[in-house]
Amino acid sequence: MELKELLLSLSEADGVGGGSTALQVAEDALAPLGEIRRDSMGGLLCTIGSGTRRVLLDAHIDEIGFVVTAIDGAFLRVAACGGVDVRTLADQDVIVHAKQELFGVFSSLPPHLKKESEKAPKLEDMMIDCGLSHDRLAELVTPGDRVSFAVRPCDMLNGRLTGKSLDNRAGVAVVIDAARRLADLDDVTLLVSLSSQEEIGCRGAKTASFAADPSEAIVVDVSFGDGPDVPARSCGKLGEGPMIGVSPILDSVMTNRMISLAQERGIPYQLEAMGGTTGTNADPITISKSGVPTALVSIPLRNMHTDCEVVELQDLIRTSDLIVAYVGEGGANRA
Repeated sequence: MELKELLLSLSEADGVGGGSTALQVAEDALAPLGEIRRDSMGGLLCTIGSGTRRVLLDAHIDEIGFVVTAIDGAFLRVAACGGVDVRTLADQDVIVHAKQELFGVFSSLPPHLKKESEKAPKLEDMMIDCGLSHDRLAELVTPGDRVSFAVRPCDMLNGRLTGKSLDNRAGVAVVIDAARRLADLDDVTLLVSLSSQEEIGCRGAKTASFAADPSEAIVVDVSFGDGPDVPARSCGKLGEGPMIGVSPILDSVMTNRMISLAQERGIPYQLEAMGGTTGTNADPITISKSGVPTALVSIPLRNMHTDCEVVELQDLIRTSDLIVAYVGEGGANRA
C-alpha cells in the first residue's frame, strides 16, 4: 500500500484503548519487513535487521473513543476513553464493538425543547441509541465494550485528508513508510513500535521501549495545526512540513542533527518549542531503563480529538523523508 492508501485504511479501522483492527492493518503492512511480536498492552513491535545501532521508531496506534458502562433501558451509557470533546457528540454516529458490531447514535435533545441558557450536556448525561430494546441490548452488549466513531476518511482539496483517528494513525503510517525505506540498512536494527494506550497516559510506550532496549528513539505524533481561533504561537501550519520538537527532555544532539538534515535536503520543517514534557510517548521513552536519547517529530493536524481531523499528505511524506535521512545518514554525531 502507498502512504495515502495506508493512512486511509488505518483511519477507518478501530482501536480504542487497546487491540484493534488498526493493529491488524499495520501488522499486515509490516509483516514482509521483519519479525513481529504483539505485546500485552495492545501494541506491537517489529524488529528489522540486526545491526549494532538499535533505533526505535514509535507511534501510538490507539484512538480516543468510549467504553460502555451500563445499559439504561433501551440506551447505552458510556465513559470517555481519552480526551473526547463532549461539545461534538450530539447526534454523532458510533460503532459499538460488542458480540456483533452495532451502529448507534448519541441521542440529542431537539433545540426546540432546550432552554436558551442550557449548556452542553456532560458525557454522563448522554446516551447512545442503537435502535434495540433493552433485552436485545443486554444479549449483545457487555459493560467494557469499546465504542468508536463511525466515520470514513475522505479526500479534501489541495492534498488534504480528513477522518477520525488521524491522531495518531498519521504517525503510524509515516513510521511504516520510513521502515519500508530503511529495511535494507546493514548497520541498523530498526525497532518499529506501534504502541497502545497513549491516549490514557502513554502507558504502552513505557513497556514497549523497555522491551525494545534501543540506543536512540524517534517518536512520531501529531500536533496542533493552524485553524480558526487557534493561536499562531500554539500551532504549526499545514503544508509547511514536519514539526521538530525542541524540549529540555529531548536529546539536543538528535534534534540539531534533524534540523541540519532538513536544511541540507531542502525538507521544509517547523520548530515546536516546549518548556518541559511533551505530552507524547517521548516522555516515558526518554526515561526507559537508564535513559534513551529521543527526538520528537510531529505532523500538524487540525481539529484534534474530533472525528473530522485534517492533515496534509505532503507533511506526512516530508516527515518520512526526514526520518529516512536521519537514520540513513548515521543519526546523531556524538563525537
